[in-house]
Parts: sequence; C-alpha cells; structure tokens
Amino acid sequence: MAKTPGAARKPNNQLKRSTAVPVAAAPAAPTIEAANPVDENRIRVRAYNIWIAEGCPHGQDAAHWRRASQELLPAQ
Repeated sequence: MAKTPGAARKPNNQLKRSTAVPVAAAPAAPTIEAANPVDENRIRVRAYNIWIAEGCPHGQDAAHWRRASQELLPAQ
C-alpha cells in the first residue's frame, strides 16, 4: 500500500517560541528628498539641463548635481 507524502508526519504539539526581542530600527538620516521632495526634483531637472548645455559630458554628474544644488537651494 502506497503512502501519501506527509502521512508519516507526526503532529507537532510543542511549538518552539522565539525568545528574540524585536529591535527598533535607527531613524534614517534626513535627506533632500525627505526634507523637501520638490527641491530634489528641481535639482534633478536643473542638473540635467546643465549636462545638456555642456554637451552631455561623461562622468560629470556629481559636479552638475552640486552646481544645480547651489543654484536652487538657499545657502545654509
């Protein structure tokens, strides 16, 4: 007589409970997008326009982002 899969299993009446205590995650550092999402989008568009105006140079994304940020965000 053929047994079906799982037929030989015995019920587990003694479930093990985890003794681990959940740890709260540290709060994330504030970012431009968390502080003001409109500013981040404006910076992205301005950086893209700077990139286009400079002839689409490769590897200048950080400089374009920095320049756009300086132009659009108030000095701190």
